[in-house]
Amino acid sequence: MREVKLEPDVINLQCWDQRVREGRAVAAGACAAERDAGGEAGARRHLQLQRWDQRVREGRAVARAVASGFVTVQGDAGGQSGAQHHLLQCWDQRVWERRAVAAGSLAAQRYAGGEVGCRRYQLLRWDQRVCESQAVAAGPAAAQRDVRSGVEARRHFYNAGLSACERGEQWQRALSLLSEMWKSNLEPSVIFSYNAGVSACEKCEQWQGALSLLRDMGEAKLDPDVIFSYNAGISACEKGEQWQLAMLLLSEMWETKLEANVISYSAGISACEKGEQWQRALSLLRGMVEAKLEPNVIFSYNAGISACEKGEQWQLAMSLLSEMWKAKLEANVISYSAGISACETGARWLQALSLLREMRENTLEPNVVSYSAGISACVKGGPWQQALSLFSDMQGASVQPDAISYKCGVFAYEKGEQWQCALSVVGEMYLRKLDPDFETYGAVASMCEQGREWSLAPSLFGKVCELLMVG
Repeated sequence: MREVKLEPDVINLQCWDQRVREGRAVAAGACAAERDAGGEAGARRHLQLQRWDQRVREGRAVARAVASGFVTVQGDAGGQSGAQHHLLQCWDQRVWERRAVAAGSLAAQRYAGGEVGCRRYQLLRWDQRVCESQAVAAGPAAAQRDVRSGVEARRHFYNAGLSACERGEQWQRALSLLSEMWKSNLEPSVIFSYNAGVSACEKCEQWQGALSLLRDMGEAKLDPDVIFSYNAGISACEKGEQWQLAMLLLSEMWETKLEANVISYSAGISACEKGEQWQRALSLLRGMVEAKLEPNVIFSYNAGISACEKGEQWQLAMSLLSEMWKAKLEANVISYSAGISACETGARWLQALSLLREMRENTLEPNVVSYSAGISACVKGGPWQQALSLFSDMQGASVQPDAISYKCGVFAYEKGEQWQCALSVVGEMYLRKLDPDFETYGAVASMCEQGREWSLAPSLFGKVCELLMVG
């Protein structure tokens, strides 16, 4: 085969064409390189700006987290000292994290393909820090929620204890628990804490403790609840026979524009009844009507009738009974017994017998109070035989006489000059282990003297003297 030889000119053209193509390639490569370089620089600037912006946000979040965390820790970890200790722990943790990041960066350069792997690792660490900063920012809020839930749990524990003390009538323990709540920086609530304490004092007739708690509520600027706090306080004063304080609490309710309800008024009326303040009791009854509150039978009217009885106002007692009938309120045994007692104080024996008869017509069984008041009314203003008839009816109705009933029987026999029967009544009292009072002994001794039973009179007068010395 013959070798073809190219002319020098052809070789030169081929070389030149190759160089042109290579130059174009170099030029294109340079442009591409410039574009890549510009893109890389822009990417770097973009990444740096993103990092800078992220650091700013992270710094703000950390600042807020540290500020709120410091306050939370200061309250939960023992004040400023605990908070500083916590911050030192956080600082120490950050130092260890920075050392770990530095070591991780070097390790990434060695094991993750040099600078590119290192950057990738740094980006992963950056993303991790963002997640951690978000968790840190949410941490104080979660801690605050945990603290609040813990406080509520402790308060619920104390309230449960107070409720148990109230049901078990352990007023001393209830006051002790309230004191512990204040010492533990747990502000007692009105609805559960204080109301249970006041109610415990009311059930145990500790009016001083109930009033003390009401005063503490006022000093703590806690609004007492009308249904529980004031009503329990008034009831405590009623049981302690402190009618002045009960009226004072009612006045406070009116001054603070708290609407007193039926229980408030009824407790006040009962307090006035025990204090023999019938005028004030009737005034409260009228106040209930003006306030458009319906007085009930058990508390309001019964206490009002009893107040009239103690004030020897039998006419007003009968008037209240008449009001009950007009209002279609069914009088109970207590209502009738109080009315009969009121008639007894006024020696109105006919009215007393009428009420006893009306009780039976209304299928109400008279109790020992009803019979005793009726017997006494007959002794004071009626025939003594009627008194003894009631005494016999009482025993026939299987109602056991008490010391007052027997004494009324003795007085009836004294009025009829039946000293032997009076002695038998005293003997029956001994058999039932009821101690006669000096009035009973005095009546029997006087009858024996009038009946010329001189042998019995000295011993009976001796009993009277013994009772007077003991009294």
